[in-house]
Amino acid sequence: MTDPPAETLRGLVLLHRRISGLAAADDGPVAVTRLLAAQLGAVAAVVSADESRTVLAASAPGVDETRAAAVLRAELAEPRWCRVLDAVHRGGRAVRVPGRGTWVRVVVPVEVAGENAAVLVAEEDPAHRSRPAALDGSAADDVLLLAAEHAATIVGVLLGRERVLAAAAGQVRDDLLSGLLLGRARSTSEAAQWAEHLGLDVPGARVLVLVPDGASGAGLLATARDRLARLVPDVPAVLRDSELVAVVPEGVDPGELAERVASGLVRGGGPWPLTVGLGRAVDDLAGLARSYDQARRTVEAARRLGREGRLVRFEDLGVHRLLLQVPDPEDARVFAREVLGRLVDGSSERAGELVRTLARYFREDGSPQRTARALRVHPNTVGYRLRRAEELSGLVLDHYSDRLAAQVALEILGYMDDATDGADTP
Repeated sequence: MTDPPAETLRGLVLLHRRISGLAAADDGPVAVTRLLAAQLGAVAAVVSADESRTVLAASAPGVDETRAAAVLRAELAEPRWCRVLDAVHRGGRAVRVPGRGTWVRVVVPVEVAGENAAVLVAEEDPAHRSRPAALDGSAADDVLLLAAEHAATIVGVLLGRERVLAAAAGQVRDDLLSGLLLGRARSTSEAAQWAEHLGLDVPGARVLVLVPDGASGAGLLATARDRLARLVPDVPAVLRDSELVAVVPEGVDPGELAERVASGLVRGGGPWPLTVGLGRAVDDLAGLARSYDQARRTVEAARRLGREGRLVRFEDLGVHRLLLQVPDPEDARVFAREVLGRLVDGSSERAGELVRTLARYFREDGSPQRTARALRVHPNTVGYRLRRAEELSGLVLDHYSDRLAAQVALEILGYMDDATDGADTP
């Protein structure tokens, strides 16, 4: 590229000033593409650098911008264009490539915060271009590249500003949602204003809490939040410490949503890398804080019970809601082992079979016949096992207090869940 003559240089300086003046434009990158189209008669566009190739702005002389964007999207689908855009993104340098017929295209990377966030595309037909005389002299072929490079710098400023504003708006939304979940609004009317700003539809909503099970932590939760936003864009969600919290509206199935979010975080259908707690549905804004507390306590209960890597609903916890009040989980387990005695201390043969039969017996509301059918054994076998369980544990199942203690102990140790998993072999 040769140095432009003085007249062209003055024209470029004026054009650069006009482009620079758009750094505070309210309409963002589209203001830049409009100026290039108006001043140079060029087709101009800004395209995201990711695989989606989203057209962020597009303008062309005498053409509706929606139509200009549609034409450009069609061009970007061509394999050659994909290769050009990839090369510019990797190399971080502007390129000039031939287009159809006598057209010339310029592609310039747009840098935001040290990374290539987009590309600016400008194209023209040198045989039929329409420009001011100062920009159409002997160095006219270089003008498009020089203008596009400066325009790309200004687009970077605009996109950077948009990121800052979006981040600030996102932080405000996070703060408002956190305030509602923690019940920090000073009045009902203030809480209602916060909910309106968030677009929150409260009646019937439930709070969902997702907590990582391993050391993946913040990275996993950020990925989960992005996936949640793609699946259901209108669901308010916030990252709080080591958890992701979402308010799921009444029309969305929380179980299906949790499944889709969690399954997208693993490959090959492996176990979920996080545990999900679901609070009760709420009637009003005041209920959000209760539902949030329930969801958090449900995750805690799931971990105590060895139910990690799944969705657990607060209403399904049963007696474990009370057991959560015990400060030290080991105290509860010591109580359970004392109640069940030799049934769980490993000193008796076939103790596992006996304790599972006892748990199934409670599941079947004390019916030996239903227990026998569930376990696929003879009712006499059930009666024998129950008597043997009484001998080993010291329990008397005809006594109400012993039955209650035994059921609580089995719940603490997780045998009541195991009682629904399958049948014995006779």
